[in-house]
Amino acid sequence: MKKQIALVLALLMTCGVVSSCSSNSKANTSKKNTALETVKYVVPGDTPTDLAAVTKLINDKMAADGVHVAVQFQYYPWDSFDQKLNLMLSTGEEFDLFQIMNDRTSLSNYASRGALSDITSDISQYGSNIKAINPNIMMKSGQVGGKQYAIPADWFESSITSQTFIRTDILHKYGITDLPTNFQQLTDDYVTVMKKWTGPQKPYYPILGQSAFSFSINEKTYSEWPFTVIDKMFMVTQDGTISDYFESNAFKQDCANARLWYKDGIISSDAITVTNDQLTNQLNSGDWLTGGGGNNIATMLKNYPDLKTTDFAYVDFASDKPNVRPYGTRNMNAVPAASKHPDAAVKMVNWVYANQANYDLFMYGRKGVDYTPSIDSTGRQVRTSIIDPAKKTPLYSFQDWMMGNMKFERPEIGVPDTYNKEIYNFDKTAVNSPVAEFTFDATPVQTKYTDVQTTLTAVIPQMATGSVDYATAYPAALKKLKAAGIDDVINEYKAQYEKSKGK
Repeated sequence: MKKQIALVLALLMTCGVVSSCSSNSKANTSKKNTALETVKYVVPGDTPTDLAAVTKLINDKMAADGVHVAVQFQYYPWDSFDQKLNLMLSTGEEFDLFQIMNDRTSLSNYASRGALSDITSDISQYGSNIKAINPNIMMKSGQVGGKQYAIPADWFESSITSQTFIRTDILHKYGITDLPTNFQQLTDDYVTVMKKWTGPQKPYYPILGQSAFSFSINEKTYSEWPFTVIDKMFMVTQDGTISDYFESNAFKQDCANARLWYKDGIISSDAITVTNDQLTNQLNSGDWLTGGGGNNIATMLKNYPDLKTTDFAYVDFASDKPNVRPYGTRNMNAVPAASKHPDAAVKMVNWVYANQANYDLFMYGRKGVDYTPSIDSTGRQVRTSIIDPAKKTPLYSFQDWMMGNMKFERPEIGVPDTYNKEIYNFDKTAVNSPVAEFTFDATPVQTKYTDVQTTLTAVIPQMATGSVDYATAYPAALKKLKAAGIDDVINEYKAQYEKSKGK
Protein backbone atom coordinates (compact mmCIF):
# COMPACT_ATOMS: atom_id res chain seq x y z
CA MET A 1 0.00 0.00 0.00
CA LYS A 2 2.77 2.39 -0.67
CA LYS A 3 0.47 3.96 -3.15
CA GLN A 4 -0.14 7.05 -0.95
CA ILE A 5 3.49 8.19 -0.84
CA ALA A 6 5.43 11.28 -1.99
CA LEU A 7 8.46 14.01 -3.80
CA VAL A 8 9.60 17.72 -4.28
CA LEU A 9 8.00 21.20 -4.11
CA ALA A 10 8.42 23.93 -6.75
CA LEU A 11 6.90 27.22 -7.90
CA LEU A 12 4.55 27.74 -10.83
CA MET A 13 6.29 28.24 -14.12
CA THR A 14 4.89 30.12 -17.08
CA CYS A 15 5.86 29.35 -20.65
CA GLY A 16 8.41 32.14 -20.42
CA VAL A 17 10.08 30.60 -17.34
CA VAL A 18 10.49 27.11 -18.74
CA SER A 19 11.33 28.35 -22.22
CA SER A 20 9.67 30.74 -24.58
CA CYS A 21 6.65 29.40 -26.44
CA SER A 22 8.38 30.11 -29.72
CA SER A 23 11.57 28.33 -28.73
CA ASN A 24 9.48 25.40 -27.52
CA SER A 25 8.00 25.00 -30.98
CA LYS A 26 11.49 25.00 -32.46
CA ALA A 27 12.76 22.53 -29.89
CA ASN A 28 9.94 20.14 -30.68
CA THR A 29 10.05 20.36 -34.47
CA SER A 30 12.51 18.22 -36.39
CA LYS A 31 13.66 19.89 -39.58
CA LYS A 32 14.31 16.49 -41.06
CA ASN A 33 10.88 15.08 -40.37
CA THR A 34 7.70 17.13 -40.43
CA ALA A 35 5.36 14.18 -41.03
CA LEU A 36 2.73 13.57 -38.38
CA GLU A 37 3.79 10.81 -35.98
CA THR A 38 1.30 9.05 -33.72
CA VAL A 39 2.32 8.29 -30.14
CA LYS A 40 0.44 5.24 -28.86
CA TYR A 41 0.35 5.69 -25.10
CA VAL A 42 -0.56 2.59 -23.07
CA VAL A 43 -2.28 3.55 -19.81
CA PRO A 44 -3.68 1.60 -16.81
CA GLY A 45 -7.27 2.15 -15.69
CA ASP A 46 -10.67 2.85 -17.18
CA THR A 47 -11.17 4.96 -20.29
CA PRO A 48 -12.47 8.46 -19.35
CA THR A 49 -15.87 9.39 -20.74
CA ASP A 50 -14.60 12.46 -22.59
CA LEU A 51 -11.34 10.95 -23.83
CA ALA A 52 -12.08 11.27 -27.55
CA ALA A 53 -13.09 14.93 -27.36
CA VAL A 54 -10.11 15.94 -25.23
CA THR A 55 -7.67 13.92 -27.32
CA LYS A 56 -8.77 15.82 -30.43
CA LEU A 57 -8.15 19.14 -28.71
CA ILE A 58 -4.72 18.00 -27.51
CA ASN A 59 -3.72 16.95 -31.02
CA ASP A 60 -5.11 20.13 -32.56
CA LYS A 61 -3.12 22.23 -30.06
CA MET A 62 0.09 20.32 -30.73
CA ALA A 63 -0.39 20.84 -34.45
CA ALA A 64 -1.03 24.55 -33.95
CA ASP A 65 2.18 24.77 -31.90
CA GLY A 66 4.18 23.14 -34.68
CA VAL A 67 4.63 19.81 -32.94
CA HIS A 68 4.08 17.14 -35.57
CA VAL A 69 2.82 14.53 -33.13
CA ALA A 70 -0.61 13.09 -32.32
CA VAL A 71 -1.34 11.09 -29.19
CA GLN A 72 -3.51 7.97 -29.14
CA PHE A 73 -4.40 6.66 -25.69
CA GLN A 74 -4.90 2.95 -25.13
CA TYR A 75 -6.38 2.10 -21.71
CA TYR A 76 -6.30 -1.36 -20.14
CA PRO A 77 -8.07 -2.20 -16.85
CA TRP A 78 -5.85 -2.34 -13.78
CA ASP A 79 -6.37 -6.03 -13.14
CA SER A 80 -5.07 -6.99 -16.58
CA PHE A 81 -2.63 -4.13 -17.19
CA ASP A 82 0.61 -5.76 -16.04
CA GLN A 83 -0.11 -8.94 -17.97
CA LYS A 84 -1.07 -7.03 -21.11
CA LEU A 85 1.94 -4.71 -20.91
CA ASN A 86 4.40 -7.55 -20.40
CA LEU A 87 2.90 -9.43 -23.36
CA MET A 88 3.24 -6.35 -25.57
CA LEU A 89 6.84 -5.85 -24.51
CA SER A 90 7.82 -9.51 -24.92
CA THR A 91 6.24 -9.89 -28.36
CA GLY A 92 7.59 -6.61 -29.68
CA GLU A 93 4.16 -5.14 -30.32
CA GLU A 94 4.59 -1.57 -31.50
CA PHE A 95 3.60 1.23 -29.14
CA ASP A 96 5.39 4.34 -27.94
CA LEU A 97 4.95 5.22 -24.27
CA PHE A 98 3.98 3.58 -20.99
CA GLN A 99 4.03 4.23 -17.27
CA ILE A 100 6.69 2.78 -14.98
CA MET A 101 5.72 2.46 -11.31
CA ASN A 102 8.91 1.74 -9.38
CA ASP A 103 6.96 0.39 -6.41
CA ARG A 104 5.28 -2.12 -8.74
CA THR A 105 7.82 -3.02 -11.44
CA SER A 106 11.04 -1.05 -11.44
CA LEU A 107 12.91 0.74 -14.20
CA SER A 108 15.78 -1.69 -13.57
CA ASN A 109 13.48 -4.59 -14.30
CA TYR A 110 12.42 -3.26 -17.69
CA ALA A 111 15.90 -2.10 -18.66
CA SER A 112 17.50 -5.46 -17.82
CA ARG A 113 15.06 -7.15 -20.20
CA GLY A 114 16.07 -4.88 -23.06
CA ALA A 115 12.47 -3.64 -23.13
CA LEU A 116 13.25 0.09 -23.35
CA SER A 117 14.53 2.58 -25.89
CA ASP A 118 17.54 4.71 -25.02
CA ILE A 119 16.15 8.25 -25.26
CA THR A 120 19.32 10.09 -24.15
CA SER A 121 19.84 11.87 -27.47
CA ASP A 122 16.10 12.54 -27.88
CA ILE A 123 15.97 14.23 -24.48
CA SER A 124 19.01 16.28 -25.40
CA GLN A 125 17.51 17.40 -28.72
CA TYR A 126 13.80 17.65 -27.95
CA GLY A 127 13.48 17.69 -24.15
CA SER A 128 14.38 21.23 -23.09
CA ASN A 129 11.20 21.63 -21.02
CA ILE A 130 11.55 18.16 -19.50
CA LYS A 131 15.05 19.02 -18.29
CA ALA A 132 14.03 22.47 -17.08
CA ILE A 133 11.28 21.35 -14.71
CA ASN A 134 12.96 18.22 -13.35
CA PRO A 135 15.80 18.55 -10.82
CA ASN A 136 18.92 16.53 -11.53
CA ILE A 137 17.95 13.88 -8.98
CA MET A 138 14.77 13.31 -10.97
CA MET A 139 16.48 12.98 -14.33
CA LYS A 140 19.01 10.57 -12.85
CA SER A 141 16.19 8.44 -11.50
CA GLY A 142 15.24 7.74 -15.12
CA GLN A 143 18.74 6.55 -16.03
CA VAL A 144 20.38 3.14 -16.02
CA GLY A 145 24.10 2.91 -16.68
CA GLY A 146 24.20 6.58 -17.60
CA LYS A 147 21.58 6.18 -20.33
CA GLN A 148 18.21 7.96 -20.11
CA TYR A 149 15.47 5.37 -20.34
CA ALA A 150 12.55 7.23 -18.76
CA ILE A 151 11.04 10.68 -18.21
CA PRO A 152 10.36 11.34 -14.51
CA ALA A 153 7.01 12.51 -13.15
CA ASP A 154 7.95 14.85 -10.30
CA TRP A 155 4.43 14.99 -8.93
CA PHE A 156 4.69 14.53 -5.16
CA GLU A 157 6.79 14.42 -1.98
CA SER A 158 7.86 10.79 -1.90
CA SER A 159 9.24 10.69 1.62
CA ILE A 160 6.03 9.79 3.49
CA THR A 161 6.35 6.08 2.96
CA SER A 162 5.74 4.61 6.40
CA GLN A 163 2.89 6.76 7.65
CA THR A 164 -0.84 6.66 7.03
CA PHE A 165 -3.97 8.80 6.86
CA ILE A 166 -6.85 8.09 9.24
CA ARG A 167 -10.56 8.95 9.21
CA THR A 168 -11.35 11.07 12.25
CA ASP A 169 -15.09 10.98 11.50
CA ILE A 170 -15.12 7.20 11.97
CA LEU A 171 -13.05 7.40 15.14
CA HIS A 172 -15.49 9.93 16.61
CA LYS A 173 -18.52 7.92 15.51
CA TYR A 174 -17.34 5.00 17.60
CA GLY A 175 -16.37 7.02 20.65
CA ILE A 176 -12.64 7.45 20.05
CA THR A 177 -11.66 11.05 20.72
CA ASP A 178 -7.84 10.99 20.49
CA LEU A 179 -5.63 10.13 17.55
CA PRO A 180 -3.45 7.05 18.04
CA THR A 181 0.17 7.87 18.87
CA ASN A 182 1.62 4.41 18.37
CA PHE A 183 0.91 1.19 16.52
CA GLN A 184 -0.71 -0.55 19.48
CA GLN A 185 -3.17 2.31 19.96
CA LEU A 186 -4.03 2.22 16.27
CA THR A 187 -4.58 -1.52 16.55
CA ASP A 188 -6.86 -1.05 19.57
CA ASP A 189 -8.82 1.65 17.75
CA TYR A 190 -9.22 -0.58 14.70
CA VAL A 191 -10.47 -3.47 16.83
CA THR A 192 -13.01 -1.18 18.50
CA VAL A 193 -14.29 0.08 15.16
CA MET A 194 -14.53 -3.45 13.76
CA LYS A 195 -16.53 -4.70 16.75
CA LYS A 196 -18.97 -1.78 16.69
CA TRP A 197 -19.20 -1.41 12.90
CA THR A 198 -22.74 -0.90 11.59
CA GLY A 199 -22.10 -0.51 7.87
CA PRO A 200 -22.62 -3.15 5.15
CA GLN A 201 -18.90 -3.63 4.42
CA LYS A 202 -16.32 -3.75 7.20
CA PRO A 203 -13.49 -1.20 6.89
CA TYR A 204 -10.70 -3.70 6.33
CA TYR A 205 -7.22 -2.25 5.98
CA PRO A 206 -7.00 -1.61 2.21
CA ILE A 207 -4.18 -3.76 0.93
CA LEU A 208 -3.65 -5.38 -2.47
CA GLY A 209 -2.35 -8.70 -1.25
CA GLN A 210 -1.22 -10.01 -4.63
CA SER A 211 1.56 -7.41 -4.78
CA ALA A 212 2.22 -6.88 -1.06
CA PHE A 213 5.81 -7.26 0.07
CA SER A 214 5.87 -5.25 3.31
CA PHE A 215 3.56 -3.85 5.96
CA SER A 216 5.09 -0.42 6.43
CA ILE A 217 2.79 1.47 8.80
CA ASN A 218 5.15 1.08 11.76
CA GLU A 219 8.55 0.94 10.03
CA LYS A 220 9.60 4.41 11.11
CA THR A 221 9.73 3.21 14.75
CA TYR A 222 12.19 0.39 13.97
CA SER A 223 15.80 0.66 15.14
CA GLU A 224 17.04 0.38 11.53
CA TRP A 225 15.26 3.57 10.48
CA PRO A 226 15.92 5.48 8.30
CA PHE A 227 16.13 2.86 5.61
CA THR A 228 14.84 2.30 2.09
CA VAL A 229 13.62 -0.85 0.36
CA ILE A 230 14.38 -0.72 -3.36
CA ASP A 231 12.98 -3.10 -5.96
CA LYS A 232 11.23 -5.07 -3.22
CA MET A 233 14.49 -6.66 -2.04
CA PHE A 234 17.41 -4.25 -1.51
CA MET A 235 17.42 -2.76 2.00
CA VAL A 236 19.58 0.37 2.19
CA THR A 237 20.23 2.06 5.52
CA GLN A 238 21.24 5.69 5.72
CA ASP A 239 24.92 4.86 6.16
CA GLY A 240 24.87 3.08 2.78
CA THR A 241 24.75 -0.48 4.10
CA ILE A 242 22.98 -2.76 1.61
CA SER A 243 21.42 -6.08 2.56
CA ASP A 244 18.58 -8.46 1.77
CA TYR A 245 15.36 -6.97 3.14
CA PHE A 246 13.85 -10.40 3.69
CA GLU A 247 16.63 -11.36 6.10
CA SER A 248 16.15 -8.18 8.14
CA ASN A 249 14.50 -7.64 11.50
CA ALA A 250 12.39 -4.98 9.79
CA PHE A 251 10.73 -7.55 7.52
CA LYS A 252 10.23 -9.91 10.45
CA GLN A 253 8.50 -7.15 12.41
CA ASP A 254 6.42 -6.13 9.40
CA CYS A 255 5.17 -9.70 9.13
CA ALA A 256 4.44 -9.87 12.86
CA ASN A 257 2.37 -6.68 12.68
CA ALA A 258 0.51 -7.89 9.60
CA ARG A 259 -0.18 -11.22 11.30
CA LEU A 260 -1.55 -9.40 14.35
CA TRP A 261 -3.95 -7.40 12.18
CA TYR A 262 -4.93 -10.48 10.21
CA LYS A 263 -5.81 -12.37 13.40
CA ASP A 264 -7.71 -9.36 14.74
CA GLY A 265 -9.78 -9.23 11.55
CA ILE A 266 -8.34 -5.87 10.49
CA ILE A 267 -6.79 -7.36 7.35
CA SER A 268 -9.37 -9.33 5.39
CA SER A 269 -9.02 -13.10 5.19
CA ASP A 270 -9.45 -12.61 1.43
CA ALA A 271 -6.57 -10.11 1.16
CA ILE A 272 -4.52 -12.30 -1.17
CA THR A 273 -7.31 -12.57 -3.75
CA VAL A 274 -8.60 -8.98 -3.61
CA THR A 275 -8.48 -7.38 -7.08
CA ASN A 276 -7.56 -3.80 -7.84
CA ASP A 277 -11.15 -3.07 -8.82
CA GLN A 278 -12.44 -4.44 -5.51
CA LEU A 279 -9.94 -2.33 -3.60
CA THR A 280 -10.91 0.77 -5.57
CA ASN A 281 -14.59 0.11 -4.87
CA GLN A 282 -13.88 -0.16 -1.16
CA LEU A 283 -12.01 3.15 -1.10
CA ASN A 284 -14.70 4.86 -3.19
CA SER A 285 -17.40 3.57 -0.85
CA GLY A 286 -15.71 5.20 2.14
CA ASP A 287 -15.71 1.99 4.14
CA TRP A 288 -12.17 2.31 5.46
CA LEU A 289 -10.43 3.75 8.49
CA THR A 290 -6.83 4.15 7.26
CA GLY A 291 -4.89 4.13 4.01
CA GLY A 292 -7.08 5.96 1.49
CA GLY A 293 -6.12 9.59 2.04
CA GLY A 294 -5.77 10.42 -1.65
CA ASN A 295 -9.35 9.63 -2.64
CA ASN A 296 -11.81 12.38 -3.53
CA ILE A 297 -14.58 12.38 -0.95
CA ALA A 298 -17.13 12.98 -3.72
CA THR A 299 -17.22 9.22 -4.29
CA MET A 300 -17.86 8.59 -0.58
CA LEU A 301 -20.68 11.06 0.02
CA LYS A 302 -23.40 8.57 -0.89
CA ASN A 303 -22.52 6.47 2.15
CA TYR A 304 -21.11 9.33 4.24
CA PRO A 305 -23.15 12.44 3.36
CA ASP A 306 -21.67 14.51 6.20
CA LEU A 307 -18.04 13.72 5.34
CA LYS A 308 -15.73 16.75 4.98
CA THR A 309 -12.21 17.14 3.62
CA THR A 310 -11.14 18.05 7.15
CA ASP A 311 -12.19 14.65 8.54
CA PHE A 312 -8.76 13.11 7.97
CA ALA A 313 -5.49 13.20 9.89
CA TYR A 314 -1.89 12.32 9.11
CA VAL A 315 -0.50 9.75 11.55
CA ASP A 316 3.24 9.60 12.19
CA PHE A 317 4.38 7.30 15.00
CA ALA A 318 7.95 8.65 15.09
CA SER A 319 7.74 12.34 14.24
CA ASP A 320 11.12 12.88 15.92
CA LYS A 321 12.77 10.85 13.15
CA PRO A 322 13.22 12.17 9.60
CA ASN A 323 11.29 10.84 6.65
CA VAL A 324 13.43 9.41 3.86
CA ARG A 325 13.08 9.80 0.09
CA PRO A 326 13.63 6.35 -1.37
CA TYR A 327 14.39 7.44 -4.94
CA GLY A 328 14.30 10.45 -7.23
CA THR A 329 10.77 9.70 -8.29
CA ARG A 330 8.46 6.72 -8.05
CA ASN A 331 6.67 7.25 -11.36
CA MET A 332 8.02 7.85 -14.84
CA ASN A 333 7.22 7.31 -18.51
CA ALA A 334 9.32 5.16 -20.80
CA VAL A 335 9.50 4.41 -24.50
CA PRO A 336 9.46 0.67 -25.38
CA ALA A 337 12.19 -0.76 -27.56
CA ALA A 338 9.62 -1.58 -30.24
CA SER A 339 8.74 2.09 -30.84
CA LYS A 340 9.66 3.23 -34.34
CA HIS A 341 9.89 6.89 -33.34
CA PRO A 342 10.98 7.36 -29.69
CA ASP A 343 11.66 11.02 -30.45
CA ALA A 344 7.90 11.57 -30.96
CA ALA A 345 7.10 10.46 -27.40
CA VAL A 346 9.74 12.84 -26.03
CA LYS A 347 8.35 15.71 -28.13
CA MET A 348 4.84 15.07 -26.82
CA VAL A 349 5.86 15.04 -23.16
CA ASN A 350 8.03 18.10 -23.73
CA TRP A 351 4.99 19.88 -25.20
CA VAL A 352 2.92 19.02 -22.11
CA TYR A 353 5.55 20.67 -19.92
CA ALA A 354 5.88 23.79 -22.10
CA ASN A 355 3.31 25.88 -20.22
CA GLN A 356 0.31 25.78 -17.91
CA ALA A 357 -2.25 25.78 -20.74
CA ASN A 358 -0.78 22.67 -22.38
CA TYR A 359 -0.46 20.92 -19.04
CA ASP A 360 -4.04 21.72 -18.02
CA LEU A 361 -5.46 20.49 -21.31
CA PHE A 362 -3.53 17.23 -21.29
CA MET A 363 -3.99 16.45 -17.60
CA TYR A 364 -7.44 17.86 -16.79
CA GLY A 365 -9.27 18.40 -20.10
CA ARG A 366 -11.52 21.32 -20.99
CA LYS A 367 -11.89 24.18 -18.56
CA GLY A 368 -15.52 24.55 -17.57
CA VAL A 369 -16.44 21.22 -19.14
CA ASP A 370 -14.16 18.65 -17.50
CA TYR A 371 -12.86 20.72 -14.60
CA THR A 372 -13.16 24.10 -12.92
CA PRO A 373 -9.93 25.85 -11.90
CA SER A 374 -9.71 27.96 -8.75
CA ILE A 375 -7.34 29.21 -6.07
CA ASP A 376 -7.55 27.90 -2.51
CA SER A 377 -7.10 29.82 0.74
CA THR A 378 -3.33 29.26 0.68
CA GLY A 379 -2.98 30.76 -2.79
CA ARG A 380 -2.41 27.42 -4.46
CA GLN A 381 -4.05 26.66 -7.80
CA VAL A 382 -6.53 23.81 -7.49
CA ARG A 383 -9.32 22.24 -9.51
CA THR A 384 -12.75 20.71 -9.15
CA SER A 385 -13.36 17.77 -11.45
CA ILE A 386 -16.73 17.66 -13.18
CA ILE A 387 -18.20 14.22 -12.55
CA ASP A 388 -19.90 11.86 -14.97
CA PRO A 389 -23.25 11.27 -13.22
CA ALA A 390 -23.48 7.70 -14.53
CA LYS A 391 -19.94 6.50 -13.70
CA LYS A 392 -19.43 8.75 -10.66
CA THR A 393 -15.93 9.49 -11.96
CA PRO A 394 -14.42 12.61 -13.62
CA LEU A 395 -15.51 13.13 -17.21
CA TYR A 396 -11.83 13.45 -18.06
CA SER A 397 -8.71 13.28 -15.95
CA PHE A 398 -5.24 12.02 -16.71
CA GLN A 399 -3.95 10.93 -13.30
CA ASP A 400 -1.36 13.30 -11.82
CA TRP A 401 0.84 10.42 -10.72
CA MET A 402 1.34 9.34 -14.33
CA MET A 403 2.76 12.57 -15.77
CA GLY A 404 2.22 15.24 -13.14
CA ASN A 405 4.69 17.90 -12.12
CA MET A 406 4.36 20.10 -9.05
CA LYS A 407 5.27 23.22 -11.01
CA PHE A 408 1.96 22.97 -12.89
CA GLU A 409 -0.15 20.62 -10.80
CA ARG A 410 -3.65 21.54 -9.63
CA PRO A 411 -4.53 19.40 -6.57
CA GLU A 412 -8.15 18.37 -6.60
CA ILE A 413 -10.71 19.99 -4.34
CA GLY A 414 -12.50 17.20 -2.53
CA VAL A 415 -9.31 15.35 -1.65
CA PRO A 416 -8.59 15.44 2.12
CA ASP A 417 -6.88 18.66 3.17
CA THR A 418 -4.15 16.93 5.11
CA TYR A 419 -3.33 14.69 2.13
CA ASN A 420 -2.86 17.68 -0.17
CA LYS A 421 -0.71 19.35 2.48
CA GLU A 422 1.61 16.39 3.01
CA ILE A 423 1.81 15.15 -0.57
CA TYR A 424 2.25 18.42 -2.48
CA ASN A 425 4.71 20.23 -0.23
CA PHE A 426 8.45 19.67 -0.09
CA ASP A 427 9.53 18.24 3.26
CA LYS A 428 12.61 20.23 4.28
CA THR A 429 13.35 17.85 7.15
CA ALA A 430 13.37 14.69 5.00
CA VAL A 431 16.62 13.02 4.00
CA ASN A 432 17.48 11.48 0.65
CA SER A 433 18.30 7.79 0.60
CA PRO A 434 21.95 7.13 -0.27
CA VAL A 435 20.68 5.40 -3.43
CA ALA A 436 18.16 8.09 -4.40
CA GLU A 437 20.25 8.98 -7.47
CA PHE A 438 21.40 5.43 -8.19
CA THR A 439 19.55 3.01 -10.47
CA PHE A 440 20.58 -0.61 -10.54
CA ASP A 441 21.45 -2.23 -13.88
CA ALA A 442 20.28 -5.83 -13.49
CA THR A 443 21.66 -6.91 -16.89
CA PRO A 444 24.73 -8.75 -15.48
CA VAL A 445 22.45 -10.93 -13.33
CA GLN A 446 19.33 -10.76 -15.44
CA THR A 447 18.31 -14.42 -15.19
CA LYS A 448 18.76 -14.54 -11.43
CA TYR A 449 17.13 -11.14 -11.01
CA THR A 450 14.07 -12.37 -12.94
CA ASP A 451 13.98 -15.62 -10.98
CA VAL A 452 14.16 -13.74 -7.69
CA GLN A 453 11.35 -11.38 -8.70
CA THR A 454 9.20 -14.35 -9.70
CA THR A 455 9.94 -16.09 -6.42
CA LEU A 456 9.16 -12.95 -4.41
CA THR A 457 5.74 -12.77 -6.00
CA ALA A 458 5.11 -16.40 -5.10
CA VAL A 459 6.29 -16.52 -1.48
CA ILE A 460 6.15 -13.04 0.08
CA PRO A 461 2.52 -11.77 -0.14
CA GLN A 462 1.19 -14.43 2.24
CA MET A 463 3.59 -13.31 4.98
CA ALA A 464 3.30 -9.59 4.15
CA THR A 465 -0.49 -9.69 4.56
CA GLY A 466 -0.37 -11.87 7.68
CA SER A 467 -2.23 -14.66 5.90
CA VAL A 468 0.41 -17.11 7.08
CA ASP A 469 2.66 -17.05 10.12
CA TYR A 470 6.20 -15.77 9.50
CA ALA A 471 7.86 -18.50 11.59
CA THR A 472 6.05 -21.18 9.64
CA ALA A 473 6.52 -19.82 6.11
CA TYR A 474 9.85 -18.00 6.30
CA PRO A 475 12.38 -20.87 6.20
CA ALA A 476 10.96 -22.36 3.01
CA ALA A 477 10.52 -18.92 1.43
CA LEU A 478 14.12 -17.92 2.18
CA LYS A 479 15.38 -21.24 0.82
CA LYS A 480 13.57 -20.58 -2.46
CA LEU A 481 14.95 -17.04 -2.68
CA LYS A 482 18.47 -18.32 -2.06
CA ALA A 483 18.02 -20.97 -4.74
CA ALA A 484 16.80 -18.29 -7.15
CA GLY A 485 20.05 -16.35 -6.61
CA ILE A 486 19.11 -13.46 -4.34
CA ASP A 487 22.59 -13.32 -2.77
CA ASP A 488 24.25 -12.84 -6.15
CA VAL A 489 21.74 -10.14 -7.08
CA ILE A 490 22.31 -8.31 -3.77
CA ASN A 491 26.09 -8.51 -4.25
CA GLU A 492 25.83 -7.13 -7.78
CA TYR A 493 23.72 -4.23 -6.48
CA LYS A 494 26.36 -3.52 -3.80
CA ALA A 495 29.20 -3.59 -6.34
CA GLN A 496 27.43 -1.20 -8.72
CA TYR A 497 26.50 1.17 -5.93
CA GLU A 498 30.07 1.29 -4.58
CA LYS A 499 31.36 1.91 -8.10
CA SER A 500 28.86 4.73 -8.61
CA LYS A 501 30.15 6.51 -5.49
CA GLY A 502 33.62 6.60 -6.98
CA LYS A 503 32.54 8.60 -10.01
